[in-house]
Amino acid sequence: MKKLFTIMLLLGLIVGVTSAQSSQSQERKAATAIEGLDPVMLSQGKDVIGQQKYSIIRGDFEYLFASEENKSAFEKDPARYEIQLNGACARMGPSVYGNADLFTVYKGRIYIFGSANCLKLFEAAPEKYLEPETTKASPTAEALRKGAALIAKAVESTGGAEKIDSLAGYIEKRTGTVTRQSGPVEAKIVLTKLFPDRVRQERMTAGNSFAQVIRPGEMFVVVQQQRVFPGRENARTELEKNFSRTPLEILRARQRSDFKAYTIGQSKSGESVVEIIAVEFGGISARIGIDATGRILSLSYRGRSSEGEVGEITEVYSDFRAVAGLTLPFKIAGAFNGEQVAELSFAVDEIQINPKIDPALFEKPTTTKQ
Repeated sequence: MKKLFTIMLLLGLIVGVTSAQSSQSQERKAATAIEGLDPVMLSQGKDVIGQQKYSIIRGDFEYLFASEENKSAFEKDPARYEIQLNGACARMGPSVYGNADLFTVYKGRIYIFGSANCLKLFEAAPEKYLEPETTKASPTAEALRKGAALIAKAVESTGGAEKIDSLAGYIEKRTGTVTRQSGPVEAKIVLTKLFPDRVRQERMTAGNSFAQVIRPGEMFVVVQQQRVFPGRENARTELEKNFSRTPLEILRARQRSDFKAYTIGQSKSGESVVEIIAVEFGGISARIGIDATGRILSLSYRGRSSEGEVGEITEVYSDFRAVAGLTLPFKIAGAFNGEQVAELSFAVDEIQINPKIDPALFEKPTTTKQ
């Protein structure tokens, strides 16, 4: 089946429309989870009803226990017994919030789902939808030194530290493709960033539009320029990562205290040999490919398809052009697990550096229908 992608372009619709309406009541009151079953017993494969007198509220969920001992075991190690993935659908990931009564247990952990179909597909092949356990990398001092030097080279190749670090605003207009049941549809995407903490991405197709908006402490989606839906914390965090997982944002992040870059080998991007640099910051892990001139030609990271499968997403950059002193790519070719995917590929129509941006773009419409 052809894969569509929840990252960037499609994430907001799933978060804003399908998740927000079904979860508004949970935002007001914690939901009793897993049909009131004791999570400690459930993790052992036993269905035992808990009692209200032994209860804990953690996050969005209320957990009931069959005994004080089980409640104590949960309190000592909540990460083991609570619903995993912060309540996200275990098939679709952070973009879709799970139903606390649609659950299964896998390897002693409790997962919930956004739909019965998600539960069914997960139970058939859970390894497709969960990140494998990995050992945290321990780069050598030499790998870190080379990584820092290559990041500095990429900064110069892109336009220099002053140009990159002084960005106050950024607008990028793209043309992409969305696949519907009737076939592929052209989409126009406008990404607007007002640094340091406001982002708006609007997607427009024939007769439809929706915008994802992030501002301090909040995310919301505006459908057809008037209907507003809140986004949950999981979705906001994931969307912030997506907006930050770009070459320009990675270079801007290099001065963060948690930024780390280190070499992990060589590869090829098209006909060019590139040094592969692993970068980490703000919960983001990615790998960029830098050629001999310092130009970033590729970026790869772990992500999901709209089928929920976890895999390797790769973006290859080309058609570099000068814009207000910065050299930026105007063509992006995307792939999932090595397979080229139209929905991950874009032609950039226009980039504006430090334009005048109306702050009202990041405000909720004054007349809304919810």
